[in-house]
Amino acid sequence: MHDSGLSQLDRGLSYGDGFFTTMLVENGIIQLWSYHQQRLLTAQQQLGFPVLQLDKIKAKLEQTLQDKALAVAKITVTRGLGGRGYSLPEHVSPSVFTSISEFPSHYLDWRQQGIRLGIAKLRLASGNITAHLKTLNRLEQVLLKQEADTQQVDDLVCCDIFDHVVEGVASNLFWVKDNCIYTSDLKGAGVAGTQRAFLLDTVSQSPYQLKTGQFAIEQLYQADELFVSNALLQFAPVKQFAEYSYSQFPVCRWFQEVVKHAS
Repeated sequence: MHDSGLSQLDRGLSYGDGFFTTMLVENGIIQLWSYHQQRLLTAQQQLGFPVLQLDKIKAKLEQTLQDKALAVAKITVTRGLGGRGYSLPEHVSPSVFTSISEFPSHYLDWRQQGIRLGIAKLRLASGNITAHLKTLNRLEQVLLKQEADTQQVDDLVCCDIFDHVVEGVASNLFWVKDNCIYTSDLKGAGVAGTQRAFLLDTVSQSPYQLKTGQFAIEQLYQADELFVSNALLQFAPVKQFAEYSYSQFPVCRWFQEVVKHAS
């Protein structure tokens, strides 16, 4: 395993053969590290990568985070150098890249004031065996982000080819009806986010019920509340969805308070 500049022969560049996780840093500490660690471990195992020394990667990254009050850290892993063609090299030596960047300041406004949510025309492919992993193949999300910008909204409700609600462009999506939280089970498409995993682990301590499954977008029109999550945004309410407006976000606010005390 080596940490280096990107070679033209790196399989991450040639084939998107790799995975990553993006993490929130507060006061020099990576938030919800155990969830990011599990994400990396799951991808490593399911993609057949050699064992990664995740504790050492984290320790090296943390050396540069000590003076960061609020920042973004990212770990990217590729399968390393390989020859031409899809076949794996005889000896795989993963490349590990770490980076630190500024926290998107508008996310603080989104957490408090909410986001505008549109509906994507582009449909997510369903049945991809790596869909739930955070792999380096993100072209669907690139195109969806372009569509969100064209619609002049902050995010989009993305459905699969069967018109089941899946997620946002770069977030997981939740909606509430009669104190029950609904979200996609992600069986056909969609990324299993770290913040989503935190919610699934925490909801049993909340006053709310949870139901996962495959849902039609019409159910969102009846929702009392909608909110989204990702590692940097944590939880943010939806203030406008299509022609519907919302001003009260009790469920989202509950999870916002809980995640403040998690690490």
